[in-house]
Amino acid sequence: MIWKYLTIILAIIFLSKYMVSQTNNNIPYEGNQTPEYINGVIIDIETGNPLPYANIFVKTKNIGVVSNEKGQFSINKEFVDETDTLRFQYIGYITKNIFIKNIDSNNYVGLQEKIINLSELLIFSSPPNPKEIVKKVLENKDVNYPEITSKKMAFLRDRYDMNIDKIDLNYKKSSIPDIDDDMVELIEEKIPKYSTSYTDFLGNIYFTHIQNDSSMIKIEPIKTVSLKEDDIDEIDRLESIFIQMFENTKEDEYWKIKTGILSTKVDLEDNSVNDTIADSISDNYRKLKYFNYRLSYYLKFSSFENTKQWEFLHKTSKYRYELVGGTSVNQEDVYIIDFTPKDDGMYIGRLYISTNTYALIRADYEYAPEQLGRDIQLFGIGYTETQFSGSIYFEKIDSTYFLKYFSNRKGSVASIERSFSLLKKRERFLFDKKVNEIKIGMDLFVNNEESVELLILDNELIGQESYSAFEQDEFMEIIYVDQFDDKLWKSYSIIEPTKQMKNYKKQEESFGN
Repeated sequence: MIWKYLTIILAIIFLSKYMVSQTNNNIPYEGNQTPEYINGVIIDIETGNPLPYANIFVKTKNIGVVSNEKGQFSINKEFVDETDTLRFQYIGYITKNIFIKNIDSNNYVGLQEKIINLSELLIFSSPPNPKEIVKKVLENKDVNYPEITSKKMAFLRDRYDMNIDKIDLNYKKSSIPDIDDDMVELIEEKIPKYSTSYTDFLGNIYFTHIQNDSSMIKIEPIKTVSLKEDDIDEIDRLESIFIQMFENTKEDEYWKIKTGILSTKVDLEDNSVNDTIADSISDNYRKLKYFNYRLSYYLKFSSFENTKQWEFLHKTSKYRYELVGGTSVNQEDVYIIDFTPKDDGMYIGRLYISTNTYALIRADYEYAPEQLGRDIQLFGIGYTETQFSGSIYFEKIDSTYFLKYFSNRKGSVASIERSFSLLKKRERFLFDKKVNEIKIGMDLFVNNEESVELLILDNELIGQESYSAFEQDEFMEIIYVDQFDDKLWKSYSIIEPTKQMKNYKKQEESFGN
């Protein structure tokens, strides 16, 4: 992770991962007038706290949405009638039905928490042990969450925010034309101190249960919309310099980042480099295989494989568990279990576990107070994971539990106070020859926040023949926007964007101004 930051800063071009989107890439939407919506916020009626990722659907119609992290939701009026009824559901709360005509714009919908005594649900010879209940989640994982060949329609949103609190670049030397002291000073002055980017994806995802299949998932995009910061003239010019620089690397040559006695090679075969340099055939198309890699990585969150992120399931000795009560989810009785860390536990949260199958139906958790993730401070380089929160929900269909949605949010800070060199070297028998070098001293402090939300809109079981017959396209079209646009999603169910995301507009400052 640290070397990734160094590559980003030293090559500068890799900042385009978060910022690049040239103005002429943005496709104006030519459609009807802005659609009208029913807007609201779902809250706990007692505390007033928002209820994130609640289910809202229209009774008797196949229309539904999920509230966002702030409890906000919106439904397009075009697809509903005043006589329709909205149903609001949230695990652990009493379901509420409201006529659409009784919902005003920006209305608050309060739900009452429903935690009941377990003796009202079940008869026990002795009180259940909450730790033993939690252990059974992984013991029964393969039965409750079997790998099944399927086709799922999904909506994915990933968002990245970067705050550069401090940046001081000190030009040392360069043997590459056009990279000089003036260029480095200009970059330091004009690089946006805050930038945000997000990608909204709607499409079909094909899953297979055949372990030796060359691709465990395939993607059929329906629509992809992205906002990234505008590129600027000098960044464009620098980008072309570095693209040419890397593309002109011969077979017996390689690039290396060096600081003091520490060094590492830049892997030009790595996706993070290749996708920046040669990921597209035109401005509005990207290789779908890269998105496939990224989606596969995100989906690992729902498989409980990451023993660090799911520590409270894998290492129960690190936690205290409290059985606070029970509730009912889609006619299924569940335990409600709160957990807190002992001295070396990482998380605090709440679990909803089936009393019959021991399936984890929902989990909401975050770093416990004063807990941090990875914390590296070495030779003037710092990287600290400062925040994490996650939420996941599984829906039972027949006897199997399928992912319905998940979200996770990560925050980190990175700092660099050292001089670094980006070296191009040619392999030799004894000592490799230095061909080019850029050396820059830097004092940098960056705050980053990344979030991922995935909502499954439809789930269809298919045969392996159908999976094998579907051929994934090589490229995916992306619609670039300056600001979130409701009209682009008027016919689809998506996760409601936050007000901050709706109101954010790309920065228009350029180096030429």
